[in-house]
Amino acid sequence: MQLTKIPSTTGSLNSSINRGNTYKAIVLSLVFVVIALTLIPIFYLLMRAFQKPVAEIWALLFRPKTLEVVLTTSLLVVAVVALTALVGILIATGLHFVKLPFRATFLILLVIPLAIPSYVFTYTWIALLPSFSGFLAAVFILFLTTLPYVILASLAGLRRVDGSQIEVARSFGFNNAQIFFKVVLPQIRGHISGGVLLVGLYTMSDFGAVSLLNVDTLTVTIQNMYRASYDRNAAAVISLLLVFLSALFVITDERFKSKNLLNKTTKTTGTKVYTISSKPYQITLISVFAVNTLVAVAVPVYVLLTRFINNPVAIDWRSIATASISTVVVAFFGAVIALVLSIPIGVLLSEKPTRYSRITNRVILIGHALPGVVVGLALVAFGSKLGFIYQTTFLLAFAYALLFLAKSVASMSGSLAKVPEGAKEVAATLGMNKWAVLKNVVTPIAAPGIALGTTLVFLTAMKELPATLMLRPTGFETLATQIWSSAAISRFNEAAPYALVLLIIAAVPTFILSRPDRVDKALTTQEIRG
Repeated sequence: MQLTKIPSTTGSLNSSINRGNTYKAIVLSLVFVVIALTLIPIFYLLMRAFQKPVAEIWALLFRPKTLEVVLTTSLLVVAVVALTALVGILIATGLHFVKLPFRATFLILLVIPLAIPSYVFTYTWIALLPSFSGFLAAVFILFLTTLPYVILASLAGLRRVDGSQIEVARSFGFNNAQIFFKVVLPQIRGHISGGVLLVGLYTMSDFGAVSLLNVDTLTVTIQNMYRASYDRNAAAVISLLLVFLSALFVITDERFKSKNLLNKTTKTTGTKVYTISSKPYQITLISVFAVNTLVAVAVPVYVLLTRFINNPVAIDWRSIATASISTVVVAFFGAVIALVLSIPIGVLLSEKPTRYSRITNRVILIGHALPGVVVGLALVAFGSKLGFIYQTTFLLAFAYALLFLAKSVASMSGSLAKVPEGAKEVAATLGMNKWAVLKNVVTPIAAPGIALGTTLVFLTAMKELPATLMLRPTGFETLATQIWSSAAISRFNEAAPYALVLLIIAAVPTFILSRPDRVDKALTTQEIRG
């Protein structure tokens, strides 16, 4: 009797393991390349700083002026973070739970300030109130600029709160305040932390607003030192101090998130959304929305329109059109580069956490806090060694990608992490390798969230000022540089047309960002289908 030989599965198993190892090696190698590119500004700072004698470095760090600037920067970050966290959480909670008419319209009005750069906010308020200046003015402007980050982050968390838990809490006699602090807040702390992190890093790296308001922060000090150009080594030392403070902020946020990891909850599909129908709540919220819309939207738009209409100088429409096209093209190019660079890091961060992935995430976030002037000068030094990219739009777009890579990475890793493990496992059992799973299963499900992050990078890049001033090719003007060149010398009427056009263009991606509920629903639907 002839026996039939059963084929051995050892060869196919080894082949599968080898393909998996190859996939992992390629991802880790690409992550290493991206991190190396991200660290270019820090390498530049280290080389510059250590050209200075150690004794002089210590004297510079501990001189009274440096300590005063560090204190001012720290207080500004604390004040803006505290204010945006308090108001942002309250607004998001009310918008989500209180039954309101025109909810979508209110959300758009609350998020529209994302389209207005901090320096445009500042110059409109200075044009309206010439004495508008100082620390409190900077807190006010940066609060208006960054409040949408906390609102959007909090809303993203609130949409995943399970309404059945709230009903259980109500059955135990909890009032609304107790329900919020004991049931809702623990579930959304991680999302709030993400919004607060963006607020803090933005405040640390802002240059336009604090410069116009005469507030000496670390970014202003660095810019003044570089502009003087008599001792760029000293400016590098102060820049490293800013990097150190950013690192402390990032690590603190990371530890806060790790403590609340157990509170992470995913909203179940079809869960009833708990709403409150209360006239006092509705009146209070609508009043808050009205005040915010007045100071963050109506005032800037009013000032821009009146300055535009009363402008005695003939408007150069050709210059506006050229600057608009340049702004959109280079910002889009930067967003695409950031998207490409974020892919390997997003894949790494969406998988099981490792020490390497944690270090990678910290480096990306710390790089996000670097001011544009530091990134600009580092790339000027880097680009001058490579003549073919020096003073090109590619180098400017690459600077945007480095500055805002953290935004793209956050959306990339978050979207990839939402892909159900079951869908990937089923695809693997059907014979797909990891590359096929990534292409055919993961990418379609994660695409809406990734597109949202790319849109945010595009919006932010359009508003970037210091890096644009330093890296733009000769004769290359964007809306941001045109606004700054006029506003810096108090020629507000001439800046108004460029600011209005920037606001109109930026309103489109801002409207997309103001509808995260659609993206969230698309993700949920695709997860069910998967």
